[in-house]
Amino acid sequence: MTHLYRISSRLGLPAALLAASAALTAVFAPWSADVDGASAPASAAASASDQPLFTRGVLATPFDYYTTLAFGPDGRLYVGSQNQILALMLEPGTHAVLATEVIATGLEGVLGIAFDPTSAELAVYASRQEPGATPGYQGAVSRFAAPSWERTDVITGLPSSAPLLNHMTNGLAFDSDGRLFIAQGSNTDAGIPDPPGAELYWPESPLSGAILVADIHAPGFDGALTYDPPGEPVDHNVALVSGDVSIYAPGLRNPYDLVFHSNGHIYAADNGAIGGQFSLTCTEAGVGSSNRDELNLIEEGNYYGFPNRNRGMTDERQCTYHPPEEAGGGGYAAPIAVLPRHCSCDGIVEYTSTVFNDAMHGDLIYVELTRGNVTRAVLSADGRAVEETATLGSDFNWPLDVTVAADGTLFIAEFIGGRVSFLAPVLKAMPTPAATPTPPATPTATATPAGPRGDADCSGAVNSIDAAFVLQLVAGLLQSLPCPERADVDGRGQIDAIDASLILQISAGLLA
Repeated sequence: MTHLYRISSRLGLPAALLAASAALTAVFAPWSADVDGASAPASAAASASDQPLFTRGVLATPFDYYTTLAFGPDGRLYVGSQNQILALMLEPGTHAVLATEVIATGLEGVLGIAFDPTSAELAVYASRQEPGATPGYQGAVSRFAAPSWERTDVITGLPSSAPLLNHMTNGLAFDSDGRLFIAQGSNTDAGIPDPPGAELYWPESPLSGAILVADIHAPGFDGALTYDPPGEPVDHNVALVSGDVSIYAPGLRNPYDLVFHSNGHIYAADNGAIGGQFSLTCTEAGVGSSNRDELNLIEEGNYYGFPNRNRGMTDERQCTYHPPEEAGGGGYAAPIAVLPRHCSCDGIVEYTSTVFNDAMHGDLIYVELTRGNVTRAVLSADGRAVEETATLGSDFNWPLDVTVAADGTLFIAEFIGGRVSFLAPVLKAMPTPAATPTPPATPTATATPAGPRGDADCSGAVNSIDAAFVLQLVAGLLQSLPCPERADVDGRGQIDAIDASLILQISAGLLA
């Protein structure tokens, strides 16, 4: 059976005002738009008052170029940048940074962080690059153990496309048995090391372009990978000579991250090709690869369509490129969702919090680097399909990774933005309007509302959050406002979109 998955975006605010409010607040509403821009009504999974609402903030952090983050077993938020790893102690509720500990500095290419759930030892596992290693095999996974945070290299000699391409050893995740899974990038764009034009790549090697697995706790585990012939890869005829790392699922081009879901499945997003020539067979090339990203349900042994002629010598299906739009079959496992073109959909996490009355529990949250979005994917009951997607937040500056706290707050690593931002759930129930009392025979003068005009949320300041609250009230997403008398900016006795527009002008300094 062929399944068609429509990817949609359900944005709750009118487009003209969304840009002003999305920087601080995002809402789900019952409208959808597919990735090609067509819009259509969609039924809401919950009533409007149950739709998730987030506010946005930024952590005070000392470094920049953030790439990865994860909560440790000690409750701290561990954050990796290109060259450092930090541990942040956050204040519950406000998310203020109370303390910062530097775990490691002087590193190169830190792109993944994970913690072993089977170990009583506090240790950070991180993927990184070893610039002094053999070109084409500079990927590594290291362990930094508390309290000294001394580094121990667990795996060395993993593939690396640098400096010819930016596909590295990416995200890490452990299963419940303590096996380490690695999202490993490819060496080429679409299986051809020397396509027409100026591009030139390392040929694919035995462990490139796949989800890898390593039982690092097995007796005698050997993480030092060696190859024959030694030295940088010059063609596809390279063999893995030693090292206890194996292929779990082949056919991924550049999976930046992966997540073990509570439903028992593994999911990973994958970056689409630049475009151009691709491997058609083990000896032939085709032209016209897709530049769509994809979301995959990762299962052991499945081939996901990105070619590797090295492994194709023993598994012929791995010589053939399959675009993500192609239906699965014939040895090819299609994605469960085809994502936007060149979105560089990267970090991914399961939303494990039960806030919003479980409305988002079990959803996949991923970031879109080139579009600056944090996106929600709602899974089918069996977890084998995506029913819809929705944008939770936008205007992030190259978001690379995302993780979730127990209270439902999402933390986002912004690479170019040089910051760690967060989206915190808004859980405060709005007050129910009191019954209107019977007016006395002689009306009393209405008191002038305290606080600035336009301060709809009673925060003491006027900003785009107030405009967003007004629009949500107008759309029926809220039943009332904390300070309705301040929201009626034009004094006409009703609150509408005109008041929201005036609030934005006040916030911008255009009105006093």
